[in-house]
Amino acid sequence: MKASPSNNGNPTPTDDMSMEIEQKSRAFPIWINKQRAINSNSRPYSWCVSEDLASNDESPKGLLFVKVHKCSSSTGAGVTLRIQDGLSKRLNQPNQNQTALAHGTCFAHYDHATARKLRFEKRDHSQSFLWSIVREPAQRTLSHYFYFDVSRQNDTATEDSILSVLKNPTTHLGHKHNYQSKYLDLPSQNEQSSSSTERIINGYDFLGVSERMEESLVVLAMLAQIPLTDVVIFSSKVAGGYGYALGQKGCVKLEKKLTTPKIDEYILGDYHKANKDDYLLYNAAQRSLDKTIDALGRKRVEENVELLKSLQQQNDEQCASKTTMPCPQPEDESLKKEHKRLAKESCYKSDFGCGHACTDEALADYAEKEWSSITSS
Repeated sequence: MKASPSNNGNPTPTDDMSMEIEQKSRAFPIWINKQRAINSNSRPYSWCVSEDLASNDESPKGLLFVKVHKCSSSTGAGVTLRIQDGLSKRLNQPNQNQTALAHGTCFAHYDHATARKLRFEKRDHSQSFLWSIVREPAQRTLSHYFYFDVSRQNDTATEDSILSVLKNPTTHLGHKHNYQSKYLDLPSQNEQSSSSTERIINGYDFLGVSERMEESLVVLAMLAQIPLTDVVIFSSKVAGGYGYALGQKGCVKLEKKLTTPKIDEYILGDYHKANKDDYLLYNAAQRSLDKTIDALGRKRVEENVELLKSLQQQNDEQCASKTTMPCPQPEDESLKKEHKRLAKESCYKSDFGCGHACTDEALADYAEKEWSSITSS
């Protein structure tokens, strides 16, 4: 078998599908502009609320990230925690344009749970920012199988086992087809008159695309009006390396996804038909990202993507050697306890946002300059 390409499984849409994608996609607006169109007195960052306020109300509030398994979820969680941390610190530093928060930290949700379970359809839109990341459906399913079954449970991946997973995910992975659509869907009283894709695209403040991560992070920062430094993180997992698994497993060796011509043929045919909702959502999210980039100014976004790359490189050069990731662990048993302590200090939680303190220090000058520009405009 051969290594699996990143775009495998997304056939060219038909004319009818392209029209549906166009109809269901939209340009995500800058958050505060959308709120001020409803209420002219809306203030920026009113989604930065205390945990007490967020947890003691029937309408969810705060920075809300729906963390879908194997959709760059650790990256999304790390970014969410960096935004939470950075904004909390800045808003607690009063200046001529704002007063300090009455609390220390903005509430953020970043754990695995469906939007339905979290009641995000009932959220307070004026005090929440809801976002997530989608991924090419077949690649997400394969990644799920290779991470949980092959890497963690030591299953042997064969052409037959992979085809079985693609055909019957409930048996192997414990979920049904159209996983992302079901995970992200926001229940509505009018579910019969709308599709899950419509409810998701129209109900979220932003949807990133895993295969277009740099563009997605730049657009996220621009919509939320936060410095680009808040979306600079180290990658939590690299295929072929090690990943951190909660519980007794600890560090696990990540096996690369594999495919065959027969698997590819199945994905392009029957798998696509069985997961048509996920493919519609994925393509609508892609188109929505393009529309949002055009609305923000394509040249401006492209310049910010290059700037983000530069900031990431600066972060790598200054902080990689100073950051202790949870994995891989040292082979020497006598060193593991100290390594675990350093990793816990280095990361916000688990393997999310590791090296954040060094990143803040390394990029402090640019962050201060950009924040000043944002708040003065």
